[in-house]
Amino acid sequence: MTNNTVKPGYNKALMWTILLIAMVQMPLAAIMPAIDLVATEVFPARSLQSVQTIMALPNVITVISGVAAAMLIRFGMTSKKFITVLGLALMGATGVTAFFFNTEFWHLGLLSVVLGIGLGMCLPNAQSIMFDNFDEKMRQFMSGMITVFLNVGGVVMSVLGGFLITVVWYGGHLMTLLALPIVAIAIIFIPKAKKMDPGTMAQRSKLPHSVFYYSLLIFLFLMVFNVGAMNLSTHLAAGNIGDAATVGIASALMMVGGATVGLLFPKLSQALGDKILPIAYTLLFVGFSLLNLFPTSLVMTMAAMLIHGLALNMFMPCCLFNVSNVTDPSNSSAATMLVLCVAPGSGGFLSPIIMTNLTYALGGDSTRFRYQFTAFVCLVIAALIILYSKRAKKA
Repeated sequence: MTNNTVKPGYNKALMWTILLIAMVQMPLAAIMPAIDLVATEVFPARSLQSVQTIMALPNVITVISGVAAAMLIRFGMTSKKFITVLGLALMGATGVTAFFFNTEFWHLGLLSVVLGIGLGMCLPNAQSIMFDNFDEKMRQFMSGMITVFLNVGGVVMSVLGGFLITVVWYGGHLMTLLALPIVAIAIIFIPKAKKMDPGTMAQRSKLPHSVFYYSLLIFLFLMVFNVGAMNLSTHLAAGNIGDAATVGIASALMMVGGATVGLLFPKLSQALGDKILPIAYTLLFVGFSLLNLFPTSLVMTMAAMLIHGLALNMFMPCCLFNVSNVTDPSNSSAATMLVLCVAPGSGGFLSPIIMTNLTYALGGDSTRFRYQFTAFVCLVIAALIILYSKRAKKA
């Protein structure tokens, strides 16, 4: 367990810095509403699967970037503060790049790469700094508050991003410019930390098995969760009930649900513990089923997205808080790299490759079939978690 190592009187400034960083950690919420527009009008020669894959590319780039950053920190070549600040700067650079590179399909890939590198550097190390500098009670509180701020930022990005996409297809990418002013705040208020001493590697704590368990669960969760957002613009178009702006509003509603759960997370965590995990998967089942059963109802679509937001923001803080309880400053960077880069990045990237192609082979291009199939996958995973938990208690 980590200790509160921040200087007295400094906690509040660091807390607000981490929360502000969390507000710009969902740029994909601003970008995803453009999928149908990009596939049908901007690059019509490209298939939906190829557009989904390249727009999900930041997920796999975060894995590479996160692993590289963690290795640099581990071997004492740089600090968590420097990597976090650099990651924020690269996220902001994505918006600048979008102004000048937006006419070719490979430009879309370039934007995804720059954004993915930035996210991979910033997200896990900002969380790792939180793990290292606050005690257990404060980390439980911060896990919920990070969820709140992440979703508030997601609301802003979803609504404004969806609106900007109706003006110019890369409007969602422009929302990453919000990261630039936070760079200065991070430079000032994130405390300087000593670089890891390569000579003390043998004394570092090994990662507990539970870190890998939660990483696996996050991987599976993001693989099924992303089916919702990545197919929503196509689903709305098929039902003739909205455009990119509507997708932005739906995504924003999802964030509102997430922010609500974030405020309640400390109490939910104390009351339910790891029971939150199968509950979250079950909520995804309900949300996906609503999308299938009511394909032409905007109200039910919005309700489904609200439920998805509740599920995501119960699930992720639970995993992060549990991981924070079994790490220390010597291994927190590696742990957060796994649970915030490798697991969600791999799951998010493989989502269209596995779920879209699999459901396309089984049920054609029907988003209704894709959603219901994914719903049943979620139910199976929830059952497996329950069985595993019962077996672990008996062992």
